[in-house]
Amino acid sequence: MKSILLLHGWNDENYTSMTDSKDAWENRKKFVNELEKHFKVYKLNFPGFCGEAEPNKPWYLKDYAHYVFDYLKKNKLQVDYILGYSFGGAVATMYNSVIDPSQKIILISPAIARNGVTPKIDNVPVFLRPLRNTLRDLYLKKIIKNPYMVNGTPFLSKTYQNIVRIELINELNMIKPELVTIIYGENDRMVNPNYVINNLDKAHQDRVHIVPNGEHDIANTHTNEIISIISK
Repeated sequence: MKSILLLHGWNDENYTSMTDSKDAWENRKKFVNELEKHFKVYKLNFPGFCGEAEPNKPWYLKDYAHYVFDYLKKNKLQVDYILGYSFGGAVATMYNSVIDPSQKIILISPAIARNGVTPKIDNVPVFLRPLRNTLRDLYLKKIIKNPYMVNGTPFLSKTYQNIVRIELINELNMIKPELVTIIYGENDRMVNPNYVINNLDKAHQDRVHIVPNGEHDIANTHTNEIISIISK
């Protein structure tokens, strides 16, 4: 039986302060159970999620890729596939890009693009960026009450600001197409599947599977369709 490592998404309900669960895939148990019929499944929790200790300073996406590498090395594992869900899909893409270009990856609803939108707040002079960051954090926490910020520790809140800006279309295009499987829900509102497809080259476009009527949480709503794609 082939093996697979699961990388979870950025779900504030799985912050350590918000849950007693020790498994960040607890809310997608049916999906994991179905995967276990086809693979030897391994899971990890990212720092700050489900009891996992937090570093002393905010992380960037590459830090998460190295965290996956360290997990595999510590546990003496070589997995056939790394499956990343949402933010986990970004980590899986970065892992292949900077650590192991031979690693096969499966990306479900991967958060790898900002749909081509760059907020004006990002385009400020360097000397104004500390003030920009403070104002932005206050806006997210106090005005719109972004749950990823409101419920997060300083580590999680600042790391979220680092990773929410990621754009990985170029990195994805550099991965060998035969190593990638990409699955999106047709109506995903977190990441526009059409934007991703339109910015991939032809070989990678052929690796994209669209689940009809699916949204971002297709693991729960379209479990059988996703398992069918992956098992093939």
